[in-house]
Amino acid sequence: MRYADQIPMKKIVFTSGKGGVGKSTIAAAYGKILQKYGKNVLLVDFDISLRTMDIMLGVGDKVLYDWGDILLDRCTPEEAVIENPDGPDLLPAPLTRVETSKQDICDMISNYEDKYDFILMDSPAGVGSGFQAALSSADMAHVLSTPDNICVRSAAVAAERLQEQKIPAKLIINRFERKSVENGRDLNVDDVIDETGLPLIGVVPEDENLAHTSRTGKNPDSTCPGAEAILRIIHRLDGERIPLKIV
Repeated sequence: MRYADQIPMKKIVFTSGKGGVGKSTIAAAYGKILQKYGKNVLLVDFDISLRTMDIMLGVGDKVLYDWGDILLDRCTPEEAVIENPDGPDLLPAPLTRVETSKQDICDMISNYEDKYDFILMDSPAGVGSGFQAALSSADMAHVLSTPDNICVRSAAVAAERLQEQKIPAKLIINRFERKSVENGRDLNVDDVIDETGLPLIGVVPEDENLAHTSRTGKNPDSTCPGAEAILRIIHRLDGERIPLKIV
């Protein structure tokens, strides 16, 4: 599959409105796949006090500073970044609350815009202060939902907040299983689209390989269904007409 090298630099926030939908797993895999295709990627963890992205990228033993240290003038923007030869670079989240503003976040992120092709921002669950911080400098959003009523309702709330701030958003349906839909346990694709009010950019099937990579920090097998689904999403960013594949 040809990769569209013409995709301009993008700052994408990954959000969900609710925890447990696989948002961070998808964000990490998304960054790893972009990196594999020759893009310079920075992943920013906004899950303050509960950071896990360093583990998901396999660099947990390399964290010295976080973006809170930048705002408190304890380090430079360059010193806070963990360079990762096997995947995206990482700007870790602080483990304690840091008073900040939208302008603070925008100024911080601007330090990296010339170096990276993509800046991916992993929002915490919910629509609180961490969610607002992650939105501060985003060009667009990927809203994740699993195909169940609770998660879909939460995703719809996140979509409303994004619309209020005029941030373009696309829907990713994660952990989709056709059999669960056919048995009536899960909503179908059209129902999720209707309930969230968001345009669909991709459907990622239930895939243990992706879950395993998030626990171990390893890169996903490029032939696994989840990784293939994420690659199709990346292609659609540039307007390529990639058929929707539902496993």
